[in-house]
Amino acid sequence: MATQRVGIDHWHRVLVFAAHPDDEILGCGGTIARLTADGREVYVVTFCVGETSYTSPEMKHSMGEVRVAEAQACDQVLGITERVILGKPTQGVVNDRETYQECVRLIRKYRPDVILTHWNEDKHRDHRAISALTDEARWKAYENVLADFGEPWYTPELYYYEVMELFPHPSLMVDISDFLPKKLEAMQTQQSQFAVLPGVMEYIEGLAKARGYARGTRYAEAFLRSNLLPTFA
Repeated sequence: MATQRVGIDHWHRVLVFAAHPDDEILGCGGTIARLTADGREVYVVTFCVGETSYTSPEMKHSMGEVRVAEAQACDQVLGITERVILGKPTQGVVNDRETYQECVRLIRKYRPDVILTHWNEDKHRDHRAISALTDEARWKAYENVLADFGEPWYTPELYYYEVMELFPHPSLMVDISDFLPKKLEAMQTQQSQFAVLPGVMEYIEGLAKARGYARGTRYAEAFLRSNLLPTFA
């Protein structure tokens, strides 16, 4: 294998796996905004539309459409290159063969320099399932198997991002001082979630400030590197 360069300066094609349309905003929205402002390509795979997040019975049958529209609005704000919505049932993502192989196919399709995904210690069942699926799919995408799923591809780095559960010892801190406004603007597109996540705007800014303090910048986002596969140098 050729030497792989690692680190955010070498992230030209980024693949983000997220359970629901607001997770990529909460976890890495500032980093996405920073990357796309620099001309990098960011692809987001959303497993579920979040159709169960209605807060009144009257919203039940329209919530899926609302969340798709909000996801599209977020894409415009953050400059996301492309979003794929897999349509898995919310609270029902399963680490099964079909979903696993779909992750392999998507990694081979987008051929990213880095994958950003959920942390496996998150309390949300969808988040944990996706963390396991995508971490292992990164390895399988590199194996010379499943030839009809595309050419094998090794992604040099995979990092977990924080949503509500926080890393005790992050391994990467990304300066988002110039991009917190974009992250907040992106979250504003998710109006349907404000009743579900009261105080979420204050939470985003407070966490960014705390992570920035640890990094020595005004604002930052924290990531934890997967150790499932080694780094090649």
